[in-house]
Amino acid sequence: MVAGLAVDGNTDTDYYHDSCQHNEGESNPMWWVDLGQSFSINRVVIFNRMDYGPERLNPFNIHIGNSYQVTLNPKCGGDHYIDVSQPSISISCQGMTGRYVGVRLPGTYRSLTLCEVQVYSN
Repeated sequence: MVAGLAVDGNTDTDYYHDSCQHNEGESNPMWWVDLGQSFSINRVVIFNRMDYGPERLNPFNIHIGNSYQVTLNPKCGGDHYIDVSQPSISISCQGMTGRYVGVRLPGTYRSLTLCEVQVYSN
């Protein structure tokens, strides 16, 4: 599905409302946004799909840096896990700087669905 749906300002967590991006069954699926220039990132908020399979997001990684090859950028923390009863999670990334912010699911044959990704700078 369209990657831009994860940054359209719509935090609706129902995939069928055309608000979520989706990658189907890939190894290490990833999504990223180019912020246009480097920023000091305070936190990243991720809105998960709630209408079906919210557990599929776990575990996930966040990469922040200046390489367009997002997996070469440092991770914000390690593996993150969202409480599947909650629609969103806020991850503190204080002190990290970068132009690219990526979300990656480590592992084989995983589906990545993101309903919104919000990036906050200092």
